[in-house]
Amino acid sequence: MPNLDDIQKVLIIGGGPTEIGHETELDSAMVQIITGFKKRGVRTLVIDNNPFSVALEEIQPTNMYVQAVTTANVRHILEKDQPDAVLPSLGGLLGIRIAQELVENGDIGRLGITLLGMPADTLRQINNPAALNASLKEIHEPVIEAKIVATTDEAMGLVESIGFPLIVKPVAPRVDTNRTICENVDDMLTALNQGFQQSRFDQCTLERSVVGYKEIEMVAVRDVADTAVLISGLEDMDPIGIHSGDSILVTPPQTLNDREYQDLRDATFRIATELNIVGVLHIHFALNPANQHFYVTKVAPYFSRGVALAARTTGYPVALVTGALLLGQRLVDVKLPSRFVKQTAIMEPTIDHISVRIPLWPFQEVPDADQHLDTVMKAVGSTVGIGRSVEEAILKSVRSSQFSPRDVLPSVSNLTDGEMIRQLIHPLANRILVLIEALRRGYSPEELSELTKIDNFYFVKLRHLLTIEKQIQDHPLDTETLQRARYFGFGDGMIARIWQTDTAAIRELSAKAAIQPTYKMIEPTAGEFLEDTSGYYSTFEYENESQPLGDRTALVLGRGGNQLGPNSAAEYFTTEMLKQLKRAGYHTILMNTNPNAVGIAPEFSDKQYVDPIQLGDVLNVIQLEHPDIVIVPGNRHYLTRELSKLPLNLHVLPPDQETGKPAPKSATIGVSLFIHGQQKVAVGVMDMLAPGMNKSLAQVTAFRMPAELPKAKRANLVELAKQAASERQMTGMIQVLFAPKSADSAQLAVVGVRPTRLTEMAFLSKVTGVNWVRMLTRQHIGTLDETELANISVDLNSTRVALMNAVFPFRQLHVLNRPGTTDQEVGATIAFGSSEALSLANLSDTDELDQIINRTI
Repeated sequence: MPNLDDIQKVLIIGGGPTEIGHETELDSAMVQIITGFKKRGVRTLVIDNNPFSVALEEIQPTNMYVQAVTTANVRHILEKDQPDAVLPSLGGLLGIRIAQELVENGDIGRLGITLLGMPADTLRQINNPAALNASLKEIHEPVIEAKIVATTDEAMGLVESIGFPLIVKPVAPRVDTNRTICENVDDMLTALNQGFQQSRFDQCTLERSVVGYKEIEMVAVRDVADTAVLISGLEDMDPIGIHSGDSILVTPPQTLNDREYQDLRDATFRIATELNIVGVLHIHFALNPANQHFYVTKVAPYFSRGVALAARTTGYPVALVTGALLLGQRLVDVKLPSRFVKQTAIMEPTIDHISVRIPLWPFQEVPDADQHLDTVMKAVGSTVGIGRSVEEAILKSVRSSQFSPRDVLPSVSNLTDGEMIRQLIHPLANRILVLIEALRRGYSPEELSELTKIDNFYFVKLRHLLTIEKQIQDHPLDTETLQRARYFGFGDGMIARIWQTDTAAIRELSAKAAIQPTYKMIEPTAGEFLEDTSGYYSTFEYENESQPLGDRTALVLGRGGNQLGPNSAAEYFTTEMLKQLKRAGYHTILMNTNPNAVGIAPEFSDKQYVDPIQLGDVLNVIQLEHPDIVIVPGNRHYLTRELSKLPLNLHVLPPDQETGKPAPKSATIGVSLFIHGQQKVAVGVMDMLAPGMNKSLAQVTAFRMPAELPKAKRANLVELAKQAASERQMTGMIQVLFAPKSADSAQLAVVGVRPTRLTEMAFLSKVTGVNWVRMLTRQHIGTLDETELANISVDLNSTRVALMNAVFPFRQLHVLNRPGTTDQEVGATIAFGSSEALSLANLSDTDELDQIINRTI
């Protein structure tokens, strides 16, 4: 690993659009590492084509390559810019695969470029079970024997020696794939045919199944001097057989004895040393609960959801430390910001709280997907709950998963016993509610543990929550009961529903009895040292560690866990809004429960509360902080309505997309305007593209700017748009929609006016070079300079074509790939070019090309 002085320029491979498998955790880590590189005088180049990337806003245009993240494009940048090093681990598995191909093709060696984070020999082994197993065997780490096959005949010859159930997985897959459990020959042949297509080497591995074992994850960092620190252990509540991304996750692990924990910790360090990993390492283990034997099932030397969760819930600055380690610094020498004590980087985190992460699934938007949880990951996001007990953390995470915006859990009491047993054995997305219902019906923890392979410990905890619920029912308006309920995570809305009253009555009773939340700092020493980190969670104890930030504060409510629709764009919006608020002199407070959110990183806000974004919890923070401004996202209608009853300076940002007027059936052109008082700035004229024969507005999921119209026509549409906006007296960032007057007419007419969608706002910011999120924020807080706005001139007739195309989760969910709708988007790609053909060539794959071309026919 070269020294700091040897590296002057680094190319970071981005992760591409958000999809199932990665959310915004890669972008969050990239922002923090870029910041660290800047401080050390290292020039950072980035290749990415995610229009919602915050990291792309942090670097100069000359260092930015908005291109599809492909091996060919990365190779071209390496040859053209000749960086000293390339960093693949911020691109997730996509970045790893591209780096693997560059090594295999000889490009890395030919160009004399350093791989940051791991040597080439290690890189070759990632996602290649046979190669990795060979290395692990050398250090006597237990691995599940993997047999490589290239044909179905080879597989048939091995079936008898392995036995069913067995696991099939492609070797070095082209895309992020999952293990497939096969119960019989037909299952295996189906999995092999799919796996051979996905493998870069046309090979698959067969291995013995360990379904039913505990899944334990370990996150560590290691430096060039072979000093390693374990950041956190993570325990999947669900057993092997359910993808870790779909599992309820608990940290620190609750059901391991000290020997088991230390064995896995030691194994993590041995693997890090053997593979010569520098920076972050995330390892998965399968642990046999019967005899404490374990197997290594996955080695991931890159940023992941697990790494993001470890960082958020321990308070350890994983990305900042990793950035320093990648450039050759030792852990003992890493200098952290002043809010940390000097020794933090070299100390293993010790935490005095429990965190529980619950996944969020897309089944409401994609109802034809198989909703059973298995080895194929289906979650698109997650929420985290933090508390002093497992019960409190579980209940907070369940509440945060937005089963109800009013803080009420739905009932699944309508399930028959037969249906419930089937769902316990073959779980669905609502399984936490099914587990609770089974306990309500008298099933014992031991019986449920046998059925589900979930440790008995968690059923005991869930049963305790039911005991408290019964106590609430039996003691209405009792303050002692209220104190106990709140301590174990019951929200105001939940208690109010049980007592058949409202939230205001619960809060009044709490105030009279002095039952108020206390906030605890999320920091990595369990109070041993005077850390001053900025993250907090609430509980109901005695000592409050959170003090008001003081004058000129802004409380921003996040959107919670990532879901389908504009959530990736919303995360971009929130982060850019926070940056503008800080620039305007506000102390910023963010309330969010998404562990993968970019905005929750300390770089973007002065304080972060990881608590459910529900009325009672929000009012608790307001009561403590007394913010000058409260900002609520437009999709939180209940919160907005309730908070607007209070004397608060309330703003709805991003704006509510529901205008109260019927949306037009279709639109072909969108004219975006920024309206401030009498000023109307034309931001863009774009083609709105929908696939196939159905041109409905809900299926407009691609945009081309400028629109393919003559200059005079564009200018005329802008004038018509300004007139329509004046008639409707709208302000802010709006979009005027146009469609042909009739099926055979070329004349366009206004068919609707709406606030600009978050996706298009991010697109327009990237295309015009003006950050319209920040402009809109400035308008709301009263710092927008009219003269500055008047001087903004957007070239509506640019010869540079920009395209944005939505990405859908259909491939990962194994459902029919068809035209998607705006509420099914999981991410997007962006491309630029001097002509449409060049822009098309910059999109990420041929499927997208076909979709765009079909839309223009």
